[in-house]
Amino acid sequence: MNETFGKILTTAYGAAVRAGGAAVNVASAVGRKTGELADSAKLRFRAATLEGRVEGTLAEVGELLYATHTGSPTDSEVLQAKLEEIDALKAELAEVNSRLGRETAKACPACGAESRPGDAFCRNCGGKL
Repeated sequence: MNETFGKILTTAYGAAVRAGGAAVNVASAVGRKTGELADSAKLRFRAATLEGRVEGTLAEVGELLYATHTGSPTDSEVLQAKLEEIDALKAELAEVNSRLGRETAKACPACGAESRPGDAFCRNCGGKL
């Protein structure tokens, strides 16, 4: 009787160890997936922030240009600095979008018009992208 009881306990112990190992593996996988989702959310937030900063800086450039049009000339160094800021923001946004697996629009090498993701030819001039 004691021998049978011992075998049952040994079998139960082995099953418990295997179940515990499986639970650890599942918890580890869930933790990794949660981390991936959190990283993705951070990248999407960063992309949205960068897009907002690009739009805001473009508005500032528009105000500077309009001021020049209305007779208040804009310092060309200020305008150049804003344009360079936009270039840097767009470069960072492209890197973030790349990490997210997003395709970004390209500028046409012929006319400079912005294309849509997936375009093979420019919608403005027909040039190959």
